[in-house]
Amino acid sequence: FTEPSPVLTLKAEYVGATSVNLSWTVNNSTSNPYTYRIEVVSGTSVRNLTSSVTEAAITDLIPGTMYNLTVFAVAADDQTEGEGVSISLYTKPSPVLDLKVEYVGVTSVNLSWAVNDTASNSYTYRIEVVNGTSVRNLTSSATEAKITELIPGTMYDFTVFAVAADGQTEGEGTSIIQYTKPSPVLDLKAGYVGVTSVNLSWTVNDTASDSYVYRIEVVSGTSVRNLTSSVTEAEITELVPGTMYNFTVFAVVNGSQMAEGVSISLYTQPSPVLDLKVEYVGVTSVNLSWAVNDTASNSYTYRIEVVSGTSVRNLTSSVTEAKITELIPGTMYNFTVFAVAADDQTEGEGVSISLYT
Repeated sequence: FTEPSPVLTLKAEYVGATSVNLSWTVNNSTSNPYTYRIEVVSGTSVRNLTSSVTEAAITDLIPGTMYNLTVFAVAADDQTEGEGVSISLYTKPSPVLDLKVEYVGVTSVNLSWAVNDTASNSYTYRIEVVNGTSVRNLTSSATEAKITELIPGTMYDFTVFAVAADGQTEGEGTSIIQYTKPSPVLDLKAGYVGVTSVNLSWTVNDTASDSYVYRIEVVSGTSVRNLTSSVTEAEITELVPGTMYNFTVFAVVNGSQMAEGVSISLYTQPSPVLDLKVEYVGVTSVNLSWAVNDTASNSYTYRIEVVSGTSVRNLTSSVTEAKITELIPGTMYNFTVFAVAADDQTEGEGVSISLYT
């Protein structure tokens, strides 16, 4: 038998992780009696397969590994072979395993994954970062990646592909969906401070903020209460008069990712004093007394405003009584008593009494 002609147009129709489908053509006028030997070589491993048609599925291959595949046409004596025609290619890597998020920040996410292919030491990894219609590709040479320049409070789809040593042959992607954290809220302030309520407001400048809700943590001593707002303001009620509170506001997206909290501390106003009365009226002095029933009143001081005409004088007392001296005989005075919280700034509403010396 004469040698068959070499096969023509040898190509890989499909490349998988453990299999490759080859096809080729031959001169139709002489092809009928041919069979085909396919030599499968990887490193020092050599395997031979046979096909009676101009195609073959090569199985039991190692993922992410380079193979040299050579096809020989064989004449009808099953011995006389034509010159071999070769193709070299990498099988696809296996999909990465155990893809997870190690850290979530405002503008960055840290990913990690594993691989168990024997050829994985030669792999690199492509990370596809998708947000809506935006697609970005990053590369890592290790089984981890820090993805930066992300948008706060936004959903991202991260897909990791293992790439063989040729820098082209990729495995099937493994995906994970993750929201970045919102940015901390800005300009947190108390617009109103009352006896049992406080009005808070804040701003946000994230592009994704329309989807945010806000958690407000209300702390006083060992008491912790959490409230929720869908807008950038909140009225906090059922507070204790004259008491210090720490309010912390967290922006939240998707019910799972929470921004770093921003806090403000303040005292509620004391309640107005009760039962203000004159115990004694003299020529140049007056004795006043009053009562309080706030639970925080042990920490109160009191400011007494003494007004006569255009003259205004302020006195301070640490107890619920005061002796006002250096008054002018026979003169009308207006005395107003304000309870002052422990910060020495936050005052309750004043209670007044008028009289003549």
